[in-house]
Amino acid sequence: MAFNLDDYEPVAARHARWLADHPTGRTITCMISAPGADICVIRAELYLDNVCVATGYAEEVRGAGNVNRTSHVENCETSAVGRALANAGYAGSDVNKRPSREEMSKVQRMSQGTDPRMPSVQVTQPAGAASDKQIGYAKSLLKKAGHPYPQGLDSMNKGDMTALIDALKNGTYEPPNNDDVEEPF
Repeated sequence: MAFNLDDYEPVAARHARWLADHPTGRTITCMISAPGADICVIRAELYLDNVCVATGYAEEVRGAGNVNRTSHVENCETSAVGRALANAGYAGSDVNKRPSREEMSKVQRMSQGTDPRMPSVQVTQPAGAASDKQIGYAKSLLKKAGHPYPQGLDSMNKGDMTALIDALKNGTYEPPNNDDVEEPF
């Protein structure tokens, strides 16, 4: 990793400073995406004396990274508040550390290899890609059911992998024709 998460301030610390500086300030969040959607978008607004002084948006994908496996909406809300706080001047003392710790954590899980837009940042998994855990689980279910692996199993996205796992668990999986399979052993 070309950066250290410990160098970035958590949203909670920024928010505590905001509230200490503005005891009557308010933070309001609103979900922009449909509730229950796999992609969550949240808008955060910071108010002083009933005037919106800053906004921030965030997007998170259900299952993209450890936190988002169980709490993508909560993570999204925290990130949106962090963006609003940064836009209100609560971004820490180092201008190069404007992103919050939570945002930089997201960078780590967004894509595999090096993102050409951020050449010094090594990241771990493509956004939307099935996790290693999902792939392993699907392989074990396929093997247990005596089915060969479908071609491209290791590069499936989360949605397709979830559908495959659900079909295997429900007994509704139809294996592809023999041209599209890999031997599981």
